[in-house]
Amino acid sequence: MSNLTLLSRRGFLTSSAAVCAATTCLRPIAGDDKQVSTSTSGAHEGQRLLDCHLHINHFDRSIEHTLRHMDATGTTQAFVLPLETGEGGVTLRSETVLHAYYQYPERVIPFCQTDIRRDDALDRVRAYQLLGCRGIGEQKEHVPLSDKRVEAVIALCDEFNWPITLHFQDGPNGYNQGLAEHLETYLKRYKQVRIIGHAQTWWANLSADVPPADKTLYPTGAVKPGGLLDRLLGEYPNLYADLSAGSGYGALTRDEDFTGGFLARHHKQILFGSDCPCRDGKGENFNGTCYNTQLQTFLRRMISDPAALEDVFFNNAQRALTGAG
Repeated sequence: MSNLTLLSRRGFLTSSAAVCAATTCLRPIAGDDKQVSTSTSGAHEGQRLLDCHLHINHFDRSIEHTLRHMDATGTTQAFVLPLETGEGGVTLRSETVLHAYYQYPERVIPFCQTDIRRDDALDRVRAYQLLGCRGIGEQKEHVPLSDKRVEAVIALCDEFNWPITLHFQDGPNGYNQGLAEHLETYLKRYKQVRIIGHAQTWWANLSADVPPADKTLYPTGAVKPGGLLDRLLGEYPNLYADLSAGSGYGALTRDEDFTGGFLARHHKQILFGSDCPCRDGKGENFNGTCYNTQLQTFLRRMISDPAALEDVFFNNAQRALTGAG
């Protein structure tokens, strides 16, 4: 691609983004046509809650159902993360996330994601940035963490002053394998990017005793102090921990005596996140479980300091988003 072509494309995208933001020029997303609230309700009025990990179309959930889930759980805003490759069982295009953002800009914080194995991956991310995206995630391809293409998107986030959410799952069919060997290299090399760790292998490293991935991705029982997460979070302020899904909740609840200290030590770098597919905050369409309400209940019991709870529920996600504070 010539520099002239790229410049022309960027000019077009900039103009398109401005027009769409001003006029909401995209067609409404399919879903029921009842009015969706743009304010939150919930059991804890006045407390802001920012979900750092939400997808729109879990189990065919529409944007309207997603907003109802947010309202029911008192979620003020959410990082909405696409999954363009569908390799984790969910396919969500960055364009769809941007569509939702143009409809509900006060609720949706749009991230982008593209297959990093494509030759045009970085150009696509640059285009999404011009259209309003605020970070990369959920980055989830069958590529090891040491791959130069992973480093390339981390470096681009460093250039943009962006966060990136990485799904860490070791094993032959995993994603971003090699966290223990390679993550610190990126943290040392790139200081502007905020790396948000998520998923099974990330949370397995809460303990110094990490079982092989082929044995279990969800370790249980007492946590052995001295785990990699404790050290890295303590040494690198641009590293954040995403509490979402069963992996996050399972890690926190496996050893509450350890968890209390972990939350106290790192309450400036822990992000509330749900990764929840339910529609109503009560587990509709998800076997009666809502990851959001489940995690809220646990954290309110474990964190007695209101300021620390506000950090976890809202402030840390804002810092991860902007790099400020």
